[in-house]
Amino acid sequence: MEEFKMKATVTNIGANAISPNEQVMILFGDKEITENLQKVSVAQKFTTPRQGFQISDEILIDGEKFEVEYKGKLVDQNFEELGHITLFFSEVPDTPQHNAIYLTPHRMPQVHVGSKIEYC
Repeated sequence: MEEFKMKATVTNIGANAISPNEQVMILFGDKEITENLQKVSVAQKFTTPRQGFQISDEILIDGEKFEVEYKGKLVDQNFEELGHITLFFSEVPDTPQHNAIYLTPHRMPQVHVGSKIEYC
């Protein structure tokens, strides 16, 4: 049985949070998200304490496994303080964003209110 460092449940998906043309998902902790950010973000409620994680780690979204290819230097601090993480389901660009994680495989998962996110 796999052990997970952190678990969260999607509590809200903003009207403009998921675009069929972009392979990106912006997440915030449900207690830290502002009204303006709610429109473009996915809110997640943590069921375990938040903590940093390593590049070799995986993120499971409703059981679908994604491996971390690149983690920007601001990710841990933003994640611990705000539950904020920007996930790109695309190749790592020449100049990656400092507040983002790039994941493989390069396909956007389907999420809904109640989706389970496991950071392992």
